[in-house]
Amino acid sequence: MSPIASENTILIIDDSPDNLRVLSKTLSIHGYTVRCVTNAAMAFVSIQSVPPSLILLDIRMPEMNGYEVCQQLKQNPTMQDIPVIFLSALDDVKDIVKAFQVGGVDYIIKPFQTEEVLARIHNQLTIQKLKQQLSSQNQALLQEIDERKKTEQALCQEIQRRILIEASLQDAKNVAEAASYVKSEFLAQMSHELRTPLNIILGYTALLKGDEILSAEHCEYVTTIEDSAYRLLKLLNNTLSITHSKSTQLSLTLREFDLHLLLNSAIALWQPKALQKGIQVECQWVADIPQYIQADESKIRQILMNLLSNATHITEKGFILFKVGIEAQPSMTTNDSAYLVFELQCSGVKLTSDETEFLFFFSPETEANQKLFQELGLSFLMIRQLAQLMGGDAIFNNGSGQESVMKVYFSVKILDSSSSIVQFPAGSSHNPVLSVLDEGILTLDALQVVMSDDWLVQLHQAAVKGFDQKILNLLQKIPATHASLSKTLELWTRNFQFDQIVEITERLMQ
Repeated sequence: MSPIASENTILIIDDSPDNLRVLSKTLSIHGYTVRCVTNAAMAFVSIQSVPPSLILLDIRMPEMNGYEVCQQLKQNPTMQDIPVIFLSALDDVKDIVKAFQVGGVDYIIKPFQTEEVLARIHNQLTIQKLKQQLSSQNQALLQEIDERKKTEQALCQEIQRRILIEASLQDAKNVAEAASYVKSEFLAQMSHELRTPLNIILGYTALLKGDEILSAEHCEYVTTIEDSAYRLLKLLNNTLSITHSKSTQLSLTLREFDLHLLLNSAIALWQPKALQKGIQVECQWVADIPQYIQADESKIRQILMNLLSNATHITEKGFILFKVGIEAQPSMTTNDSAYLVFELQCSGVKLTSDETEFLFFFSPETEANQKLFQELGLSFLMIRQLAQLMGGDAIFNNGSGQESVMKVYFSVKILDSSSSIVQFPAGSSHNPVLSVLDEGILTLDALQVVMSDDWLVQLHQAAVKGFDQKILNLLQKIPATHASLSKTLELWTRNFQFDQIVEITERLMQ
């Protein structure tokens, strides 16, 4: 028994009971389920009750012939897909053609051979099964297409929604950036406008301090005014730097420079102030500090000067240990990139976690934070932003004893790792300033030696009044042998750090 036979029912329509018996027996033997009717009326009732898989239809029948039966079957939507094989003694071509025209799928001429009938039935049932499979697959594909269309429609709607959201976010971002730009411009303008009167105040306080008629009490008042003005000027400079970084105006200017010269010039300016407060100063450099590096010299100098200045402010007594080191960058495979590390240890300074957060994030103010702000302003926040701009960071921790540790690191490119290193071992009394006087570093002695008194007075007056172009013109008169001196003064001028120039020239004119 073939699988096709076991799954299908055949309806035989013939007015001859003998033909019905022969065909029914033959097909049943081969596994088919057979139903038999002798007229068209019974055929339609049987088909409507349970549709067969295939119909064997005689042509010559009373009341309604096979052609008419087939035509009505094909006109009925529920019956039109049932295959019809005609069985007839008519062998004329016209009769055969008509059978196909009315919807028949095959034609068997009587008398027939059993093998022929079985083969034709099997073929038609196979074709019918394949048609049904194809129809089912088509339906499944149509359903899948419909589902995909719905999915695509939903995706399109989601894309449109996200586009609208992104457009709204972009609009909000543009508004926020515009507001931030206006705020930054306002702060920058205010900082610039406030510098002029501050520089005038500093200039007049310098003149008053040189007046021998003033009493000691009045001199103390003038000193207080001067210190407050310097503090405010420093705050304005830091505010301007921070607003530049917030408004994305801050960028790196990489150049090759002598790191040893930069360190010595910064220490030369800072060390006298620390010693004036009675603070012991110690500098330590590790042996592998490179002499020549590629980085943003201006921003490194800004970090260093603010770091050293703040250390002096927060240290009341005791010592300040300044360390310079070099560390490998974990993400770098080459040997020419590394972290340059500045570390300061200040005795007698202990900050709470809230105060530490205030230094770097400008968190909501407390009474303790107010005091910190009065002393340091925005210096630590600016230091951290500059370090992060150069691929590093700034960290503030309390040490194991009664000291605090400030660590700043950032990425630099080493140009000459084999150059000779200036070292200051722990406990050394060696003064780094004295070792570089003959190299033209910015020191008080260097200014007095190379420039006239009249030039110093003009430089002081220009710095007091905030005349940056006048200062730049005066700097052109510095000999080429003292390029570092000229470069440092030019850097301060372009960063509007006139207070640094005022302080140096004032001390020289005393």
